[in-house]
Amino acid sequence: MAKRSLYHTIELEVLICKKNLEPKSCILYVPIFKNLSKDEQDAVCLISTHQKRSKGSFIYTSGDILNSLYVIHRGKVKVSKFNDEGKEQVIRILEKGDFFGEMAIFSEELMSSTAEVIEDAVICLVDKDELKKLMVTSPELSFKMMTELSKRLVKAEELIENTNIQKAIYRVAHLLLENHKNGIVTFKTTKQNLAKQVGLTPETFSRKLKELESLGLIITLNHKTIEIVNIEQFKDEIMRF
Repeated sequence: MAKRSLYHTIELEVLICKKNLEPKSCILYVPIFKNLSKDEQDAVCLISTHQKRSKGSFIYTSGDILNSLYVIHRGKVKVSKFNDEGKEQVIRILEKGDFFGEMAIFSEELMSSTAEVIEDAVICLVDKDELKKLMVTSPELSFKMMTELSKRLVKAEELIENTNIQKAIYRVAHLLLENHKNGIVTFKTTKQNLAKQVGLTPETFSRKLKELESLGLIITLNHKTIEIVNIEQFKDEIMRF
């Protein structure tokens, strides 16, 4: 009788999870979760909750300890760090399908970054301890998590190199190249945030965009959209900056 009761409890939880579209949608959109088996996705869904956050609110700040992996279902989040003088370095601008706070899974250390909502958002929270248990039983999930972390380490190294070594025009050009789709770059946040992402002032960022346009490498379609005229030529040219 006890076994039957437990069975029905689990079945009921899975049914509730399937009807709760926020966490289910989060899981389906996130690269590390979307190719899992149906049972594995249901298991992740069961340990997930969601919350609505308003623009300007902070999901966590430097010094916090995290208990969840965060997944963006709607809206945008800015992850950044501040130096001792209060200067901000934007690390990533995240949107639907992106996740953050992953280091909480592997470490109990205090956070050194800050996550701010820059567009009203719905955030799904996956319980850290329960997710770790799932990673033990799912090699696919563990592999995907490590692959994603490796990609982020490479991008972090590139960010440090570009900020500390490369010229301003190269940083701007590299940012455009990273974010284009078929030669079209659509800014998904303010130029101020983009400038901070490459360690420049908004004024310098705008000047370098104009410089790239004067060289015939880009065309400004509107204040949010830029066209790279010729991708291969653009790649060749930025290596000379």
